[in-house]
Amino acid sequence: TEPLADALSSMHSDIRVVPNMLAASLWTGLRSERQTSARPRVGWAGGTSHRGDLELLLEVVRTLADEVDWVFFGMCPEMLQPYVKEFHPAISFGDYPRKLASLNLDLALAPLEQNLFNDCKSNLRLLEYGACGFPVICTDTKAYAGYLPCTRVADNTTAQWLEAIRMHLDDPAASYRQGDALREAVLSDYVLTEHHLQHWANAWLAD
Repeated sequence: TEPLADALSSMHSDIRVVPNMLAASLWTGLRSERQTSARPRVGWAGGTSHRGDLELLLEVVRTLADEVDWVFFGMCPEMLQPYVKEFHPAISFGDYPRKLASLNLDLALAPLEQNLFNDCKSNLRLLEYGACGFPVICTDTKAYAGYLPCTRVADNTTAQWLEAIRMHLDDPAASYRQGDALREAVLSDYVLTEHHLQHWANAWLAD
């Protein structure tokens, strides 16, 4: 990633950044439905390394437990379990894209603790959510910087997360349009095609 390249810039004179791409065979043609339940389905997907990121949302999850159906996929810390409507355990990578899409989320969240390690991560979570057509709220971090249409939370406070979530819930049509725009951007620019394969090859091969 660009932030990682910047962080390591003193270590080598030729650092090349190759952006993440999604495999077309796994991430195209996914189907996800909206407004499938009486309450909005708001969710998160990730693994055990994201425990600290998820704990940022503890008060958010508690506060909205009677307003939304919380859907967690991959991991759910014990402290959040009483407020979660659905928990789906981790599955194989090959099955992951279709499973993620099948959650039928009305809104997906991508919190990140604000530190150098997370700044240097990629935007993979946004790409995965976007391929499913989910509207996304994410932390405003270098990892998620760029043109992808998401709602960004500046300071990771409970108040800011609640404000962003309620903004989406108050205008679902606008929220879904944002999800459609994100999917279009991801499928256009972040799916591994022959053109992108050549870009990867150029980065690995000597000049």
